[in-house]
Amino acid sequence: MLLRNAWLPLGLTLIVGGLAGGSGAVLALGVFVLLAGGLARLWSDRSLDRVEFERLLPESRAFPGEQLRLTYRLTNRKLIPLPRLELRDQLPEPLSPPELHLPPSGAPRMSQYTRTTHLGWYERTAWSLDLPCPERGYYRLGPARLRSGDGFGLFTNQREEPGTAGVVVYPRTLSLPELGLPAARPLGERKGGQRTFEDPLRIAGVRDYQPGDPIRRIDWKATARRGQLQSRVYEPSTAQHLIVALNVDTLEHPWQGHVPELLEAAIVVAASIARWAYEARNAVGLLANGSLPESDRPISIRPGRAPDQLARILEALGGIGPITMTSLAALLERESHALPLGATLAVVAAVMPEPLAATLRRLRDSGQQVVVLALVGDDWSELLAEVPVQRVSLFAFEEMAAQESVSN
Repeated sequence: MLLRNAWLPLGLTLIVGGLAGGSGAVLALGVFVLLAGGLARLWSDRSLDRVEFERLLPESRAFPGEQLRLTYRLTNRKLIPLPRLELRDQLPEPLSPPELHLPPSGAPRMSQYTRTTHLGWYERTAWSLDLPCPERGYYRLGPARLRSGDGFGLFTNQREEPGTAGVVVYPRTLSLPELGLPAARPLGERKGGQRTFEDPLRIAGVRDYQPGDPIRRIDWKATARRGQLQSRVYEPSTAQHLIVALNVDTLEHPWQGHVPELLEAAIVVAASIARWAYEARNAVGLLANGSLPESDRPISIRPGRAPDQLARILEALGGIGPITMTSLAALLERESHALPLGATLAVVAAVMPEPLAATLRRLRDSGQQVVVLALVGDDWSELLAEVPVQRVSLFAFEEMAAQESVSN
């Protein structure tokens, strides 16, 4: 410790004392202290130069119960060896390997992973961890910190690696019978079967405006170019469209907080309905008045049947949190102009505030097919009038949650 903090004045003092007293041994010791301290300091200052850190996560998406393989790779691309190199990384507590018994890192719900190794010149080392994925959520790994020093152990040098990695654990999905819904018509009678209707997401062209055309059909850019009102012409579509609308609120007022069990159940129901619709070859979309982490916008995924459509929806539901950006009623009012004609709106809700009920009644009166999937046994018949309500069974979800708590 003395040499670490005072090697320079100590070395100079010994040299001056050796010269003044004519002692060659003292002089030699002072020179040695200066050379050793200078070399150690230079070694420490350059120890992390050209040291590369990589956090490799080939798969960043998983279902509950699966594992993700995380690989760390450290490379020393210089001639100076590193007798000691310490890595500290932050891992989310739910994703931390239980056999490692990692201590808390200081950040909320984060653990600190530490690994010490050594690297020779131009040497690389790598090792892997299996991260458990016990529950739905969006998780962030990192930032990491590297620490090294000189070969004498006198000085240390450290560097923060700012890069992070995101992991999404999808929500679980249940079959329709497990939700207490009929497998043939889980949303009741859906009008239209394979009838042909216009798809407002696929514009075929424009034509002159005709009396009776809705205002949202007008193409204002084409109108400006031609000097008279022009209406859009849409391509026909026979695909059924289903929009799952998730009300993230579980209590009447957002400031009251939320009920975690109801929120998780609502997300499971929304994911299960979306999966059923996608596997039935329907064009499926998602609206939710929550948001993803690091985002300030509610979730809006337009209906589609692209190969990655279900993955996008499950990813959004996997990362959604309890904080709402707006009410579901306001979100539906804002997005109602983009709802495809003939689409079915499946609203998953644990509470039914009056503004939401009014919006659903208006959408039904305007020709949209609306059905409410209720997670509670409250009677909403007066609020919703003729809007149909399907009661969802939570027995399978409660059983699943009990099994998860036992396994954890």
